[in-house]
Amino acid sequence: MARKIKTSGEILARASSGSGSPTTSWQPARKFPESYPGICPDGHYLLSNGYVFPLIEREEDDQYDVLHESGEREAVDSFLTRIGVPSLAERYPVLAYGANRNPSTLETKFRNYGKPALARDYCVPVFKGTLLGADVVACRLHGQGYFYGELLVNSPFSAETELDVRVGLVDVQQLRALNDSEGLLEGLYSAARVPDIHISGLRSPVEAIAYVTNARVWSSPKFGSPIGFSLIPATGRRFPAMTSRELMNHVLDVSELRSAVSSITGLAADHTLAHELAKYLNGQWWYHFNTDDSPITGYSRILNLFDSVMAKNVLDSHTRDFLAEAGLLLGTDLAYEPGSSLRLGEMR
Repeated sequence: MARKIKTSGEILARASSGSGSPTTSWQPARKFPESYPGICPDGHYLLSNGYVFPLIEREEDDQYDVLHESGEREAVDSFLTRIGVPSLAERYPVLAYGANRNPSTLETKFRNYGKPALARDYCVPVFKGTLLGADVVACRLHGQGYFYGELLVNSPFSAETELDVRVGLVDVQQLRALNDSEGLLEGLYSAARVPDIHISGLRSPVEAIAYVTNARVWSSPKFGSPIGFSLIPATGRRFPAMTSRELMNHVLDVSELRSAVSSITGLAADHTLAHELAKYLNGQWWYHFNTDDSPITGYSRILNLFDSVMAKNVLDSHTRDFLAEAGLLLGTDLAYEPGSSLRLGEMR
């Protein structure tokens, strides 16, 4: 039986009022592929050494408090200074529109990427915001068993959409870990500056570093449009949105892949295939990651099959190209050695 995906409310309800919830409660897509992009707190939060604490807006603009387990409130900058980490102004805003919204995804990346990995010594404030004229749509099949999302801007499909996003404020070491996790050095993603992100409680919009894929966004042959993610809130969305399993079933059907996938994997070509395929891919990805041994042959064949089929139906608009033409693309060197102009304090 498939493991139940928890909701944000269920997680917070188990914690006493004002207490932190363990990141293990916030199931990440990297370990629970059908949860993509993974749930996240409804509002601002602080991710600190394995726990998630609410951040509360003050009545004054640009001010936030950490809500401790005792119910006491402490100014965020006071908290950060007290534990000896960079203040808000010294940190780099990073746009989280897909899996990086999820606290456990961030922790997983900090533990496994970067040189050296961050283990448990980290603290990241994450703020809730909105981005106009943008949405998140399915791109390609990730080796961990889900279709990953791409930021869609400058498209008639997202022109009137207001997207719910998160902005993580990271230090340089955390930024490098995120860069590694997105495959910047391998050319899987590019880093770019995205302006005009509105964070609740801040007087002025901010600019954030975003990761955009170098691949093209898939367009469903059935709908003639991209497919969104029903777990990512957006106002004014103009095309279908699905859960991760619904999306897998949709691609298998419209691309007529069930028979080929079943032949390669040995999985039954019935109503269970979408769920079983997510498990198959996720298990092989982690096997390769943990052992550095090659996954079974069928793993690569499946990914190549989906890539070749999905590449035949793509949108004309490409976020990476648009941001490059606007002069907003960041070179890899700058992404790993960011200047002070990319810090929150310089923007404000």
